Amino acid sequence: MQFGLNPLQAYSSTARPANINVQGEGTATAKPDLVSLTIGVQTENLDVKAAQSENARLSNALLTALRTLGIPDQDIQTLSYTINPEYDYKDGAGTLQGYRVEHLFEIRVANVQRAGEVYAAAVQAGANVARGLSFRVSDPSVAYEQALTRAVNNARTKARTIAGTLGVKINAIPVSVTEVQTNAQRAVYAMQADAPPIQPGELNVTVIVEASFSYV
Repeated sequence: MQFGLNPLQAYSSTARPANINVQGEGTATAKPDLVSLTIGVQTENLDVKAAQSENARLSNALLTALRTLGIPDQDIQTLSYTINPEYDYKDGAGTLQGYRVEHLFEIRVANVQRAGEVYAAAVQAGANVARGLSFRVSDPSVAYEQALTRAVNNARTKARTIAGTLGVKINAIPVSVTEVQTNAQRAVYAMQADAPPIQPGELNVTVIVEASFSYV
């Protein structure tokens, strides 16, 4: 007696998987709670030693002001210290005009609400260079996980919509999920001249996933 394959079994063993492939996107926001400021002192003088001496005096005054605000030494770091000659060029010849000394510090502030206070104290102490600031979140994993959950849910919603249009039913559990992109958009900040009000805004984290759902 000869037994043949069940037609359905034969089809199932050779047919391509019946899947719906979609892309999902999710976004979550987080309030920055850390800020890094780049502040420094720039001095100029015909005599390089005089420029250095004045820079050292003002830099020490800046450090004293920061410590008075309660910022620990481990949160204050020298980013660069440069000495550059300044020339005046005329008819192809350069005449030395003096020397420029610049000392830049990175200052990490645990409370973003105090950023304006730090700027005001620094300027009062003699700082005359500000090279920007950046906001960070001490624990970005919370916003990331929220964005990832929303991206997967968005993919599932899209798959259900497609399945409904086709008149089929999807399995709510995806066959596969792959994260293809994660973007973190920093908050826009505002600076003003006198005791600047710093606006940290929010950090937007966007996650994009590709998901595949089987259907019947």
